[in-house]
Amino acid sequence: MIDAGAVLSAWEAADAVSGAQRALAMLGADRGADEPLGRRDARLLGLYREIRGPVVDALATCPSCATTLEVHLAVDELLAGYADGHVRRAGDFDADPDVDPDVDPDVALDVEVDIDLGSARVRARCPTSSDMLAIAATPTLVAARSALVSRCVQRVTRPDGTAGPLGDDELEELGRQIELADPLVDVRIDILCGECGHGWSALLDVPELVWAQLRGVGRRLLREVDALARRYGWSEGEILALTEQRRHAYLELR
Repeated sequence: MIDAGAVLSAWEAADAVSGAQRALAMLGADRGADEPLGRRDARLLGLYREIRGPVVDALATCPSCATTLEVHLAVDELLAGYADGHVRRAGDFDADPDVDPDVDPDVALDVEVDIDLGSARVRARCPTSSDMLAIAATPTLVAARSALVSRCVQRVTRPDGTAGPLGDDELEELGRQIELADPLVDVRIDILCGECGHGWSALLDVPELVWAQLRGVGRRLLREVDALARRYGWSEGEILALTEQRRHAYLELR
């Protein structure tokens, strides 16, 4: 279980911001802005595991019959693409996919991929929180996509030596290859409704999922601090230094 004081510090920092800034604030403002989005979300899932445990519990609404369904996912399975903190680097696609090189999980990686689309050879960088912050004020989705591509695509070389812009099909394939390099950048969960049998793919928004847990635990801790401070006159630091079991035991006393 994560330290109670650390939970409140993360909650306080994240509550004041939103979007990519909130995701970074939950991890600590001094790290993560220039690492791949999926790698960042892998760290967030690690935080979720410390707060809530090894299973992600989420709700989904069936688009066919509107039934609310419970979805349970093992955190370790979601993190399977990040064994030993690894995110694939440029050139890894030509190597044995089952071999994980030794990568320091505490080093923020600006991961690049070299992709042969057939019609073009592309060198691109996996999107980061810095990219999301840079395009946050872009007025339309089309403009945001164009801005993200211009930031992340570093070089395009066609067989004839030219370097023209990528078409829609090429961008779609580039996106698939980036997902292989950084799996949690876009997590889709296959869900089957037990009521009507409808199946669909739902997006798992990792930062929002973790924020919901952090916010809930943060508010609960504030209520505990308030109650114990009123009852015993202890300071916030003294209360948070108690174990969760001991705080609850004091609260149950009459």
